[in-house]
Amino acid sequence: MKTNYLFVSIFAIVAVGIFSSCTKVITLDLKNSDPLYVVEGEVNKGELIHSVNITKSVKFSEVNNFPAVSGALVVLSDNAGNSEVLSEVSPGKYSSSSILGVEGRAYTLSVKIEGKEFVATSTVPQQVNLDYLYFLEGGFGGAGEKVPVPIRQDPAGISNFYRFNMSVSRFEENNGWENDSTILIQDDAFSDGLISQQPLFGSLGFFMPNDTCKLTMMCVDKNVYKYFYSLSLNSPNGAATPANPVSNFSGGCLGYFTAQTKQTVTVIVP
Repeated sequence: MKTNYLFVSIFAIVAVGIFSSCTKVITLDLKNSDPLYVVEGEVNKGELIHSVNITKSVKFSEVNNFPAVSGALVVLSDNAGNSEVLSEVSPGKYSSSSILGVEGRAYTLSVKIEGKEFVATSTVPQQVNLDYLYFLEGGFGGAGEKVPVPIRQDPAGISNFYRFNMSVSRFEENNGWENDSTILIQDDAFSDGLISQQPLFGSLGFFMPNDTCKLTMMCVDKNVYKYFYSLSLNSPNGAATPANPVSNFSGGCLGYFTAQTKQTVTVIVP
């Protein structure tokens, strides 16, 4: 059984390398670029309250302290005829209260600020269930080291895209939750219709027995996946020249809008 997990792990790593060679990213002149609006919004299946954060970027040479943007007109609507003007609940943070996230439904987010308008549309994809979280022995030198592997049955004939948030509470350190800072994404290019066994290699490194792992898996649409993939190329380990992530917003802002499914599991590492 473990041999199969290792084989799929190696295959997944090779697949990521192949995919990255086919993606084009437009290079920015970072030193001279003017500040841009940054809009980040999410609609989650089964929820009524959805948040949108609006900030403004800073120049490349300045400290990364992104100021909040107040006074925007933020409207969330869906293709079922529902629409709501979001309330600003704190500086730069806007919230809905009446639009339900529904699988298969398309949502549009419109943001108007200082004579500019930014619009993005995203559809909640089919939910793929996160069946359980397996821990694969690392075997890279440390006794007991393990790598988390989210196990799920990928639907056949449908392109599926996944994003993950992961955190750990270390048993020996007892310092509370530590979040993984890596952009964790996967697709089913080489696992369509199969039980997916791709491990997650993030900034947290390996897990040890009795650590507690909290993992959230989000099924996202293709454009949202493209955004996070292009954003990952700007990470310290990215292979490309720093560039604008491929936003799904029109109008020239940075950021993303995603309509997604969301599942969280918390597991003590065996």
